[in-house]
Amino acid sequence: MTTEQTGYLSRAEEELIAYLRQAAGAIAPNAQPIVEGWAYTSQYDLLLREGWLFTPAPLPAEAQRLHPGFCFTNAAQLANDHPDLQLTYAEGYGTAQIVGVTQALHTPHGWAVTAEGLALDPTWPHEGSIAYLGLPFADSSMWPHQLFGRSLLQEPPFLHDVLRCGLPDGLLADLGRPIYEYVPPLG
Repeated sequence: MTTEQTGYLSRAEEELIAYLRQAAGAIAPNAQPIVEGWAYTSQYDLLLREGWLFTPAPLPAEAQRLHPGFCFTNAAQLANDHPDLQLTYAEGYGTAQIVGVTQALHTPHGWAVTAEGLALDPTWPHEGSIAYLGLPFADSSMWPHQLFGRSLLQEPPFLHDVLRCGLPDGLLADLGRPIYEYVPPLG
């Protein structure tokens, strides 16, 4: 059975979702009055309710691996430098198995997405146990600048507006596998 079939998750996807659920549950109960009436309680809540899963795929021959540590700008650069591939910038959390380490790394991450919902990652190697859960941003004006761009979901002005008011209409592309098909909402 493949991870593309409805109802099935890879082990890396299961681990990433479990990590995000744990992080969402760790939000202090005394913080609730601050976010009363907000659309989402945290970026973890946002991703668990609105996120999409993306199946990893190798980079095409015409694309090259870019500098480690700059995943957000790397993903935007890949999408911008290869318009023929019709890529969309996405960010959220990624899981990667690090060589020599038994525990997977779950971290904020950026990648590009094909029209088929495949994750093309110019920063991490394709090999190993990898998972991507995030938001594909349809509006290219929202993508990080290639030289000094930063994560949208890590930056307070954008993140606070989304957490408070919800996702603006038309912001996200309909790409990947919606997480709500696999994961029940937080209770």
